[in-house]
Amino acid sequence: MKRFLLVTIVVVFIGFGVWWLNSSEEDNKVKEAVQVNNFQECVEAGNPVTESYPRQCRASDQTFTEDIGNENEKADLIFLDSPRSNQVIKSPLVIKGQARGFWFFEGDFPVVLTNWDGLIIGQGIAVAQGEWMTEKFVSFQAVIEFEIPKYKNNGTLILRKDNPSDLREHDDALEIPVFFEENNESVLSLNFEEALIIAQESKECSMAGILTDKYFYNENSKTWWIGLERMPELEKDGCSPACVVSEETKSAEVNWRCTGLISDSN
Repeated sequence: MKRFLLVTIVVVFIGFGVWWLNSSEEDNKVKEAVQVNNFQECVEAGNPVTESYPRQCRASDQTFTEDIGNENEKADLIFLDSPRSNQVIKSPLVIKGQARGFWFFEGDFPVVLTNWDGLIIGQGIAVAQGEWMTEKFVSFQAVIEFEIPKYKNNGTLILRKDNPSDLREHDDALEIPVFFEENNESVLSLNFEEALIIAQESKECSMAGILTDKYFYNENSKTWWIGLERMPELEKDGCSPACVVSEETKSAEVNWRCTGLISDSN
């Protein structure tokens, strides 16, 4: 009986070992199959990350370095205590750090926040928290209010050296990447480029007219409205058609937006 029990335990351990080896091989195959082009994708694929600064992620024979903007290059001129590079932020954003006195003019300098495409979504003034007429580091603080972008959750925080001379050779800035706090209400599941493709593939919309560059997003109905230009012989009086793409169904239909037929004055 004891011998049988011992044999059973050995078989179980061997079976577990074989399963573990096969499982590890499968995991490695899956990781290798995932296309990795940057640091974020490398991390999301489950690859190992070093604790260096900036961090590094290794996928197969490639190493990807985390983007921290120009933080290291500007460290002897200005640095941030909060937020740090790649930190998730929300509004109102409180900014704290230190900069050398010549980064200020009359005790302050401008700060802007942009979305992924470089569009400014918030701006403010960083104010010195002490005597700024010095070459030493001076603490500063700023507050920026902004709306979370509806498309993509990454942006850039830019702290510009105040330059009253307006001479380009005196321009300078600290730029760090940041991420916006996501929520289901503010992040679109269907961006305009995707909606446009659906509209272009819609037979109903293509038969109604030619898609124009006029569009808007209706937050209440969760739909993209893209203007349609009708051929002269197909125009309807009092109507301004649009191709409406639903974020929920990923389908398109025509809304004629008619205000009523215009009767002849004769």
